Amino acid sequence: MLDTWVQDARFAIRLLRKTPLFTLTAVLSLAVGVGANSTIFSIASAMLLRPMPGLSAPDRLLDIGRSRRAGEFDTVSYPNYKDIRDRATTIQDVYAYQIEPHPMSLGGNGEAERVYGAVVSANYFALLGARPAHGRLLQTDDDKVVGGSAVAVISHELWMRRFAGDAAVVGQQIKVNGFPFGVVGIAPKGFQGTTVLKADLWVPMSMVAQAMPARSTTLLTSRRSTWLFMGGRLADGATVQQANAELKSIADGLAREYPDINDRFGLVALPVASVPGMVNMVAGFIGLLMGIVGLLLLIACVNLAGMLLARGAARSREIAVRLAIGAGPGRLVRQLLTETAVLFIAGGVAGLLLSQLLTRLLLSVVPQLPVPLAIDITIDWRVVVFTAGASLIAALLCGLAPALQAAKTSLVPSLKSDALDGRPSRLRLRNIFVVGQVTLSLVLVIAAGLFLRALQHAGNAATGFEARQVDVISLDLSLAGYGDDSGEIFLRQLLDRIRQLPGVQAASATVDLPLDGGRMGLGGFNIAGVPLPEGRDSLDADWNVIEPGFFKTLGMPLLRGRDFADSDTAGSPGVAIVNDAFVRQYLAGREPVGTTLDTTDGPDGKPDTRVIVGVAPDAQFMSIGAPAEPYIYLPRAQRSMERLSLVVKTSGVSAIPSTRQLIRELNPNLPITEALSLEAVTAFGLIPQRIAAAVAGTLGIVGLALAAIGIYGVTSYAVSRRTREIGIRVALGADQRDVLRLMLRQGAVLAGTGVVIGLALAGAGSQVIKSLLFGVKDLDPLTFGGTALLFTLIALVATYIPARKALRIDPMVALRND
Repeated sequence: MLDTWVQDARFAIRLLRKTPLFTLTAVLSLAVGVGANSTIFSIASAMLLRPMPGLSAPDRLLDIGRSRRAGEFDTVSYPNYKDIRDRATTIQDVYAYQIEPHPMSLGGNGEAERVYGAVVSANYFALLGARPAHGRLLQTDDDKVVGGSAVAVISHELWMRRFAGDAAVVGQQIKVNGFPFGVVGIAPKGFQGTTVLKADLWVPMSMVAQAMPARSTTLLTSRRSTWLFMGGRLADGATVQQANAELKSIADGLAREYPDINDRFGLVALPVASVPGMVNMVAGFIGLLMGIVGLLLLIACVNLAGMLLARGAARSREIAVRLAIGAGPGRLVRQLLTETAVLFIAGGVAGLLLSQLLTRLLLSVVPQLPVPLAIDITIDWRVVVFTAGASLIAALLCGLAPALQAAKTSLVPSLKSDALDGRPSRLRLRNIFVVGQVTLSLVLVIAAGLFLRALQHAGNAATGFEARQVDVISLDLSLAGYGDDSGEIFLRQLLDRIRQLPGVQAASATVDLPLDGGRMGLGGFNIAGVPLPEGRDSLDADWNVIEPGFFKTLGMPLLRGRDFADSDTAGSPGVAIVNDAFVRQYLAGREPVGTTLDTTDGPDGKPDTRVIVGVAPDAQFMSIGAPAEPYIYLPRAQRSMERLSLVVKTSGVSAIPSTRQLIRELNPNLPITEALSLEAVTAFGLIPQRIAAAVAGTLGIVGLALAAIGIYGVTSYAVSRRTREIGIRVALGADQRDVLRLMLRQGAVLAGTGVVIGLALAGAGSQVIKSLLFGVKDLDPLTFGGTALLFTLIALVATYIPARKALRIDPMVALRND
């Protein structure tokens, strides 16, 4: 049996070598389809399937988050974390960690550099089952006394890069934010915890004041400071369902004990994932991409099936001879399927190689992120198995129908001539393949058009601010040891120097940047005479902390009142600026300027009072297209934040190089954590649309080309089989234009049928991607109508070329044909 398969494979290779153009076209079509699928599956494997390295028994690990409503997964405060840890029994233990590694300054041997450090509970490594590469990892004793255990674990990558893999670094001191920490161990190679966010070092929770001096005031004491994600390991015999039931009971108890803080408090446990609480969203988006690339592979399969069918028709005499000398239909089908399998093996291997290039191209459309990601998008056994499986299924889809059709060849007619090739059943099958190809290609091109139109709309949407020619330079003043007063003096001096640079029109600073996905929680507030929502003890709004000149820099002229001034200092009366949505929701019919806000969480954790001095226009800070929500701006001098971003409006030439130089002159020990344009920052909110548009747009062009080739191929073949008929028609006096119309009608009918079916399928499919179609209707008439017209024109052109060529044949030559 094995010898027979080997013999079939050798024969298939010889046949494919004799037709290099057919083989090359088929392999390239398959490589594109298989490669695109392998690329998206590689991302799915890295994000959803492959456990992060260095974890022990990851199937027993949980992500635990705060959940006030279905689908929510949020951070908790440190006091709430401790209560949850102490009360849980179905969970072996609960650890806590800061989800986003914090920029830190690393000193010690050599020049200081910016790194990303994570603050974690001391049981973090033990619960994850990590084993040190050298030294030890964090232990319970490291968290007993606040500020009493200045130890750090560094990543294997940082150890190799900064310390050249010298094991002697264990036991030495490094300076983190200027504070000495003792290196107690090296994390295992590749270890990054449970998430895709990359950390260079880890310090215990007790050292948060030294690791995050700008935010450490109330992080370990206030239940309002929600900044930690949690995780845990299931106890022996416990299930996720039991853990969730117990967490609900714990959450209800905390809500009763602290009703003013833990209002609507809930907890949820999920299987550990590299994107905590976002698995369904990420899986849904990757599933959408898999659907797009799967459609392309199906188009390639249909195209290749049509080619194989035509090739089988051309080999009808050879197949008849093989049947005549004793080959059974089953043996013949196996041989033809083997030929298809050889094609798909070559296409699969080429697809795997192509996926490496496609992965780099896809990642190039993702904007720079504030924190580096630890995603290893490489070809592993999962990708290889998926690619092999996809290729095998595609080979069966492509090769089975042509093989079965070829096995039905009639002996006597085929041995006499090839006339049987034009029989109605064979032509109908080829026509079905063409209609299917047009249908699938049209769906793919419409999806691409919708995504591209949505991305264009999002890029042109009114955001309420001007992002063009605005540079962003992010700093953390605490990394250079600045406090509240010294940091304010340095920042004012730096901004004054920046405003004097050539080409700079305005400059300011902000804590939250527009559309960067961040949200600042500075507590609630109350307004005299404004009723509270039922069950709430305060009103809600999003907050930001800015320097004077912020609104001018971003082209947001105030609607009324005044901007913050240098006189709004820590010692002066508290002031605030609110947006127009705030006025509409809370101050309708009242004069906002002069209204007093009583906040529930002031700079020192105590309530304070602020007077509204201005009203700013609404701007999109969270997501493009979302309704404007109440927003409050505070002056940085009255609410000090060490992490901030300079925003610099220029006349066209980037101010980043000159600003870097100024910072080096003023303080060479202050690292810049980020430097890019505001347009690049705002692009963060459009990552799903950008990826979808890039994938669908690129593959839509390929699908369009495959559809054109398919229509041309079947029409060209049909015309070649009707050469004698055309000669007879012309010899009898038929007008060439009538014959041409007859040929065009055939292509138009095939394309029209595919277009109608494709429009119906695309209309149904567009309902799935509605959430990504910013500013575009799911049944966008321009996209649907334009695509249908485009396919009709392509079909007519693809039909016209072979038909016109046939009409140029001399009638006498055509009559002698066959």
